[in-house]
Amino acid sequence: MRLFWLAYRDWLAARGFYLHALHNFEYTYEETWCPPPFTCAAPLPYAERDAHDATGKRVPIRYNSKCAPAQDSHGRDVTIKLVNTYTHEYGIYQDLLRCDELFGQDFQGVLPPVAILDTPYRFSFIAMPTWGDVNSLGHLETVGQAVRWMYCTLKGLRFLHSRRVAHRDVDEQNVMNNFYTLWRPSDAFRTRLAEHRRTSRVLYCLFDFNLSVQFPLDTPLRECRLVTGKCTLFGSGYRPWDLSFGAYDYDPFAYDVACLGNIFRAHFAILAGNVPEFAILFDKMTTHVISDRLSASEAFACFNQTVWEIPDSVLDKDISSDPSLDYDLEDPERYWSLVPLELATAWAKYRTPPEPLRHKVMDYILRYRFSRSAFLYVRSSLRL
Repeated sequence: MRLFWLAYRDWLAARGFYLHALHNFEYTYEETWCPPPFTCAAPLPYAERDAHDATGKRVPIRYNSKCAPAQDSHGRDVTIKLVNTYTHEYGIYQDLLRCDELFGQDFQGVLPPVAILDTPYRFSFIAMPTWGDVNSLGHLETVGQAVRWMYCTLKGLRFLHSRRVAHRDVDEQNVMNNFYTLWRPSDAFRTRLAEHRRTSRVLYCLFDFNLSVQFPLDTPLRECRLVTGKCTLFGSGYRPWDLSFGAYDYDPFAYDVACLGNIFRAHFAILAGNVPEFAILFDKMTTHVISDRLSASEAFACFNQTVWEIPDSVLDKDISSDPSLDYDLEDPERYWSLVPLELATAWAKYRTPPEPLRHKVMDYILRYRFSRSAFLYVRSSLRL
């Protein structure tokens, strides 16, 4: 792919995008994209480059073979992605480019393209602002920082669903922040990133639409269905049980909400001790009763209603990772046990009901290869 990008260097430059130079660095086995020393500051949707970026002192970050770093004619950092023109992903980028909301100061939590460069062939170049991918949730320090992450991702998912875009790969790896370096992150950069997270400037966004699907804008969300197919083999590690029992089709928007809710449950269960209402939100976003699951818009409204009343003294509280609370998505007691007993009792009607017996039976059947194949064949044939 390196030769491919070099072949299109002049073509891209003629359209105002200049690929980084290639350079041999110590400890690298091939030429690597060498970042320029300076970047022009720009408003959203562009992010902030670390002012102390260690030019030449470290190895540059590596890029996926379908992506290449560049600057535009104004000196702003962009990442150019190669995309098949005959895919949902390309159509989604076209739609996002037309959304004025994504280019204002009220950021919508979704990373838009700033240009689409079509070729006479079956591929196009998508230019997007460069953002940061050093984004470990374990490094969030306070309730307020976790709330900020939740706010931005919920807002982004709400916006995508309003455009009838089902992301289908909602995962912490597909969330970026607006502070970045073009070199391999150093301890000093991580310190400055931590300082950035303590400010009101920090933002997060959803990106990466290679598994996404877009429906017509006038289609009601609850009427959007996709055939399950091979969806169980790809996508988020936080996917719910919606696809686990051989269902012929599924609701991709409810699936997205459950994926994001599972991220919240996995990493932010401890917040229920400070904000008890989050226990209800987590359950309502991830309930196995899909008809009762909140939409992204409803979840965002519920979230806003909750955080509006959180005092600054709570937002400033430290949160520490408790290994006993992490990653177990099957036990809601991880967060309900932190809710005061009187509230937990009063809110019992809002909790997710126990798994039905049929789920346990199907789970048992699917453990065995022959019965699994027969069961999935029957459900697929009858479209159950």
